[in-house]
Amino acid sequence: MSLRITLGSKNLLGKSLIEGGKVLYQKNGCIVESNKEVASYDIGKSKLYIYGKIVGVKLNNTNLTDTLSYSDNELVQCFTSENSNELIKKIEGRFIYIYIDGNNINIGTDSLGQIDLYFQKDSSSILFATDLGLLPFSKAKNVEYDQVGVAHSLYIYGYRPAKKDTLYKNIKRIGIDERVEWRNDKFQLLKDRKKLHNIAEFDFKEQHDTYANLFLEAVEKRSSTKGNIVYLSSGWDSTSILAALVHMYGAKKTRAVIGRMHFSREAGVCNPYEITRAQKIADYFGVKLEIVEFDYFKRGPELTEKYSDFMKGQMVTSMSLYQWLDLASYVAATSNGEAVFSGEISDGVHNFGFSQSLTVLDHPVHEFREYSDKMATYLYGPTFFKTILDGSFETDSIYNFLKNRYDGGIFESPSTEKIGNTKQLLSSMFLRDARFPFWSLENSSYFTKQGREFYQTEMSKTYLDEIAKEVTSDNLYSSIIDLYNSFHWNGGTVSTLYSTGDLFDINVNLPFKDTRLIKFLSEMPESWGRGLEMRPTKYPLKEFLKTKIDYPYHLQSGPHSYLYDTDHEFDHAAEWNYRSAFSQQYRKIMAKRAYRNVLSEKFFNISYLDKIVTNYINGKEVKEEKHDLENLIYFSVMGFYGQP
Repeated sequence: MSLRITLGSKNLLGKSLIEGGKVLYQKNGCIVESNKEVASYDIGKSKLYIYGKIVGVKLNNTNLTDTLSYSDNELVQCFTSENSNELIKKIEGRFIYIYIDGNNINIGTDSLGQIDLYFQKDSSSILFATDLGLLPFSKAKNVEYDQVGVAHSLYIYGYRPAKKDTLYKNIKRIGIDERVEWRNDKFQLLKDRKKLHNIAEFDFKEQHDTYANLFLEAVEKRSSTKGNIVYLSSGWDSTSILAALVHMYGAKKTRAVIGRMHFSREAGVCNPYEITRAQKIADYFGVKLEIVEFDYFKRGPELTEKYSDFMKGQMVTSMSLYQWLDLASYVAATSNGEAVFSGEISDGVHNFGFSQSLTVLDHPVHEFREYSDKMATYLYGPTFFKTILDGSFETDSIYNFLKNRYDGGIFESPSTEKIGNTKQLLSSMFLRDARFPFWSLENSSYFTKQGREFYQTEMSKTYLDEIAKEVTSDNLYSSIIDLYNSFHWNGGTVSTLYSTGDLFDINVNLPFKDTRLIKFLSEMPESWGRGLEMRPTKYPLKEFLKTKIDYPYHLQSGPHSYLYDTDHEFDHAAEWNYRSAFSQQYRKIMAKRAYRNVLSEKFFNISYLDKIVTNYINGKEVKEEKHDLENLIYFSVMGFYGQP
């Protein structure tokens, strides 16, 4: 599905520029066009368009109206009142809005920015689109590349620029809390003031009841009476959604889909533990588990070719992307209006991604591996933050225990100022590959010295400087969770759940990405699974499953998912890049060395990149280069406008 909006151009008339699309509105130099039906509302002489899906309108922090229970007039009021920028945030959903009132036009997204809206402007007009291929620059022969967006895509897991950026110079995206105003032929990009939430005192029973109600309603409001499908893993997140759907609709209106990962003939299936446990959980609920074969030991390169325009138009690629494409394709072929669910972002919103027992992966005791995840989360909590501010953090035993695992690594010296230290901590979370406090960019071989300084300065200016001034130990959790929207949740492993759903016209939902749940978890205290107490990671979710709903808690034991849970030398990324059916295709792509035309020699260590690519092309597998090579491969496979 695609949307394009043109403002200020009075000579683009008639036919839609979107293949298979139509012009929805054309007047006074404004053209709105789409290839998918868009909800429209007439408000006197004004017009409101909603592109996407509205789940409901928040009556307060916990209750959400059903989409069928509020009137069009009530919805329109959210966009047309004097304090519309606040009321729009009350709308739960994933959408873009266009409000046209004469020569005044307002454009924005839902409060979490869940649909990307790219834009290109010149001296007389501005164009917005949900796909880069719909903007004029994409047809140009000479395309310049934005080195900040390029750097983030190459360096940070997710392989995609941060929210406001693209890979291309002067091509941007609407950011979180940003909206557009076009008034009397003049363009303004407005940014609303960030509202951060303080950690609250939680009453044991009341807050567990609140969490249970929020979670169940987040699932229920996104579900369908026609039936529901869960992208199932064997973990807590997707299985909790499965439990909730069976609780609401029964097993007959619920089914589960899982991918069996087989990347090389030598290693065989690399997620056997996940498949076995998922089957046991599905059997417990009486739900059919449908297995999609991710048999990439014998196929896959055709996916790169078939979806090359999609990858380039959305700047997405990853191992996950290929799997989401296969799952979405399967669901589209086998469903009829069912709602589709994924448990993604639960790791981030509960425990900042430290929820998969990977912090100390090589320890034989699984319970200690989980506690190590709590240690990592603790380093981004209020207690440790206070030790950074008072200068005592280097004596913290938890910090030193985990720091010792980075033997030989380079660490930054702390700042002498509060804001400087705050920016360093936020940078460690979002602008560093190791995600460890004070980890230095000098550990990366990608950058030159000038490149490191450029990347840190520009990313801080765009994303961290403003929020760092507001951060306290009370709102630290809220700050981190808010930034997730611009970083990991915007990346190519998470955002592609939505975009592949759009591509196949299926209704994909991430119920943990509910603003009411996010607010609850922004206020959740350290003692609820994020600190050094004995409560587990994802404590409120696990307590909900243990006490509020029928759930086979006893099945959540043993190896987590992949072969590396028992064989710590196993690397499924290496299986993918060196031994899967993709390896020959990827070597041909890397042999073109297109990155040389994209990366500036001022900022990037081109000779190092050339060396690891040469080793790859020659079939030489160098352990120390695998991580850097993986990022460079995905970056290159994505494809670039302006390249042959």
